[in-house]
Amino acid sequence: MQDSDLLKKYEPVLRFAKSERFFPMAVEPYLDRCHLLPSGPQGAVEMLLHLHESVRTRIGKLHSGEYYLRFVNDPLIDSDVWVWWGALSVVIAVAGWFVSGWLGVEIAAILSLTAAFVIFMQASPIRLRIIPAAFVTVIFITLEVAPIWFFLTPHPFISVQIEYLVLLPIYLIALFYLFVRTMKFIFDHIIPELPGVVMDMLSQATETVARKSYFQYAEMTEEERQPVYYGRVIHENEWTILQYHFFYAFNDWRLGANGINHHEGDWEMAAVYLKHDEPYAVLLSQHGSGAMELWKDVRRVRDTDGEETTHPLIYAGLGSHANYSKPEVIRVHRLFNEGCLQRFLYWTDGLLRFLFLLFNPSQRARQIALHELATHPATALTEETFASLRDEKDHYLVSLPMEIATGDGFRIGVDGDHKHEEVGKSTSYLKRVMSDREVTHPPSREWRQVLISEETDWVEFKGLWGVKSLLADESGPPGPKWGRPDQFFAVHPRKRWEHPLEWLRELESRR
Repeated sequence: MQDSDLLKKYEPVLRFAKSERFFPMAVEPYLDRCHLLPSGPQGAVEMLLHLHESVRTRIGKLHSGEYYLRFVNDPLIDSDVWVWWGALSVVIAVAGWFVSGWLGVEIAAILSLTAAFVIFMQASPIRLRIIPAAFVTVIFITLEVAPIWFFLTPHPFISVQIEYLVLLPIYLIALFYLFVRTMKFIFDHIIPELPGVVMDMLSQATETVARKSYFQYAEMTEEERQPVYYGRVIHENEWTILQYHFFYAFNDWRLGANGINHHEGDWEMAAVYLKHDEPYAVLLSQHGSGAMELWKDVRRVRDTDGEETTHPLIYAGLGSHANYSKPEVIRVHRLFNEGCLQRFLYWTDGLLRFLFLLFNPSQRARQIALHELATHPATALTEETFASLRDEKDHYLVSLPMEIATGDGFRIGVDGDHKHEEVGKSTSYLKRVMSDREVTHPPSREWRQVLISEETDWVEFKGLWGVKSLLADESGPPGPKWGRPDQFFAVHPRKRWEHPLEWLRELESRR
């Protein structure tokens, strides 16, 4: 049987959550919209040799890993604007000095700071949500503490007894009530956004970039009507390995499911392992690692007669596109080992909310916190406790990142008796504004198969397939063959590409 026929025989069916925005697509339209940028000196020098070639043409000719692609090219949403802001601020300050001396410099500084605030605010919608809320909080706190001056100032028409025995207790009661309401406002409108806004400020893949990426992807679906998988077949001794590589224009996990990261570009993979021409297992990529299911345990598509076919069912995580063998909703602080900053932010969120429970006017809230301290004193303030603890209204204490692979949305792959395929309900875990957000599905639900190998030009690209950020988790991913460049820009092949049987043994050992 030809390689293409083998891939067709076992090609998977992908099921997505209802509000998924990005689906497997062809690489070429993405490359046509990208800018290729160097991230190191060797990359800058090497780019000069192919300066006038298109990204699609030159991407396979570059030997260094000192590159990254940038899909959304808007100078008002990334570091470029701050370079321009700094340069123009200096020019305006110098001009102000020559025109009006120090007064001109002061005016230039005010204009520069105002421009910086406007740039910062418009860079991402999450900042527009949290800054006004923080401003309202400051006003509330100011109004709460302002009456203190009244008790520190003598009043000839009010006796000391009335002031301290009547008015002061009334003020303290009102202050306590307003303080609790203010803290509630902070926990409802500010604390939940803090992890996101911190990540947003450290990332080039901001919420605005996520939205713009979606609009660009939606435009591309008008030309590329079919979802694409890149197939590769490896024959090694008694093994035949069928790899299905999926490329997505963007990973909006943080926006879509309160996840850990955002990044431009996303490569995922599923592989069917045949031993002596018989299916043995299905391996699935998940956040740089993977999972394995023996063939006998794999959920498969059924035909119209109810018989199992050779097409495995795969459930893609909302935003993250990690692959799962069954409908999953995972709510846990350790979705993967990386993301230390993100985990610290979620732990801080949990600590603040736990303290609010402990000092809450609600007796039931205090009892929950005190019971946790009494029964588990050593683990009361750990991530594990915060992940499972509920408040007095039986709501989870913190909003942890979730992996939502429910499969209740768009379906790609061979048709069959898919009405009886197991799915979850993503709307049970999402805010209405997110579960009902605008999505664009590919016009076709059938796969377009494209074979790739070592000779495919873009496969040899060793750089990142998305914009580079300060945090590795927020930077674009490496391609299907090469791993992420290390601190010295050395690049090594991925185990699942170069040594797929080692990857199989590694995942088998975890079962």
